[in-house]
Amino acid sequence: MNILIAIGGKEYSKPTLDLGMKIANAFEATTTIAYVGKKISQFSEKDVSVVHQNLDDRELYRPGVRILEWAYDFLQSKNYIKQQDNDVTFNDHLLIDEENSRMRVLLKGSHSNKIDLILRTGEIIDQLRSEVEANNHDITIIGGGGNKGMHHKLVQFIDSSVMVVKNYSVNKKYKILLPVNNSLGSNKAIEIAQQFAKSQKLSVEIITVLENKSSDEELKNILAKTKKRLTNAGIKNTATVLEGNPVATVVKYAKDDSLVMLGVSPRNPILKYFFGSKPISIAQQCNCPVLIAK
Repeated sequence: MNILIAIGGKEYSKPTLDLGMKIANAFEATTTIAYVGKKISQFSEKDVSVVHQNLDDRELYRPGVRILEWAYDFLQSKNYIKQQDNDVTFNDHLLIDEENSRMRVLLKGSHSNKIDLILRTGEIIDQLRSEVEANNHDITIIGGGGNKGMHHKLVQFIDSSVMVVKNYSVNKKYKILLPVNNSLGSNKAIEIAQQFAKSQKLSVEIITVLENKSSDEELKNILAKTKKRLTNAGIKNTATVLEGNPVATVVKYAKDDSLVMLGVSPRNPILKYFFGSKPISIAQQCNCPVLIAK
């Protein structure tokens, strides 16, 4: 499992990084933490063409370095990174130019072969999409603030599953809300929910929403199979059949202490972009974290 966590400002990225690392830990995943900054000028690029340079020096040209330092300190405080040498500081590490628009912090003397700190420059959607495509990330985790249109584009045009972290608190006891249907994305959401619930000892509320009678029996069978699967895995769960508009019903059912995990609609990306997507609408309207599985 490969996970990408996109961070921005320190104040808004802490919940994203905290929940993202919990998910990464649940899957024992290789994790990339990326900050995307504005592309620097060609003039400045010439001045920093040396491949290996002390991070403290490069801060003049790479403002995102300080954000990565904050992320590094957070990871250390939570024991995700353990230093072999206590005298090593963040500025002792090196920033390596790996390719155009992508740089990696080389962590010297750290037990962190599963964690990468990445600095990218350019347009955020393009850079995250390039990162996902180049490194086969399974889940991309982003903050819930900022431009809602960006979340829409990320879900539509990035190949990985996407989690939007909105209104997450480390002090709150969460439960997983798992809407199920007959899509392949729903199967993936069930897999992720099961693993995360087991790792974090969370309960799961399984629901299915009936829009019309033609889908009644199929969706009820999927609900029953999911309940049996989670019960056999030792996960506390409930299963509920609801009726109505799927988006409005899920949004109403989700609470501030919910972690919603659902599958993406099995429709053409172009059609979804112009006419909407139920999972995207749910992510936009819910006041809690939402994972859209692909």
